[in-house]
Amino acid sequence: MSRLPRILLLGDSIRKSYEPHVRRLLTQRAEVVGPEENGQYSLYTLQGLDAWIRELGRPDIVHWNNGIHDAGHNPERDPVQFPLDVYRANLQAILDVLLTLTPHVVWAATTPVHPASPFRRDQWSWRNSEIEIYNQAASELMAARGIAVNDLHRLVLDHVDAYLADDQLHLSPAGEYACAQAVVNAVGQYLS
Repeated sequence: MSRLPRILLLGDSIRKSYEPHVRRLLTQRAEVVGPEENGQYSLYTLQGLDAWIRELGRPDIVHWNNGIHDAGHNPERDPVQFPLDVYRANLQAILDVLLTLTPHVVWAATTPVHPASPFRRDQWSWRNSEIEIYNQAASELMAARGIAVNDLHRLVLDHVDAYLADDQLHLSPAGEYACAQAVVNAVGQYLS
């Protein structure tokens, strides 16, 4: 009996929140794996990638996101956690590694914060206008490399009150399930 296709989910706490739903939705169709830890920002994912592949096995399909940490305003760094050019270079390096493992990579656009979320310089904060700039840079990179994009940003933004939790950053239960369905649809093109 052949093994099920292995789908590797990479990314931050947004990924961690929808991962259990993806696993349930793909029961008997795929083996869904992901690091126990939060992939956080792009450099963190890049640094952890080799160890995670050794631990979780070579994937047949990868669904991946990084961005909310990169574009965030960290009070210990100014103006953002990682400048756009560094973010783009990190994504390129991650993608180079992933494409040595499988041609079936799907990029997930970074989800928005609630438009009413206050911006404060003394704590982690985000601006959707900046998240959109980071998403645009990532989308251009993915288009140049022929990588499919799962637009979780648009999905959540279109239902922002229902799909974001009270913290105005993470997904609500409805948002987790909706994003999981979108992930299943995005990776489904590579499932036989």
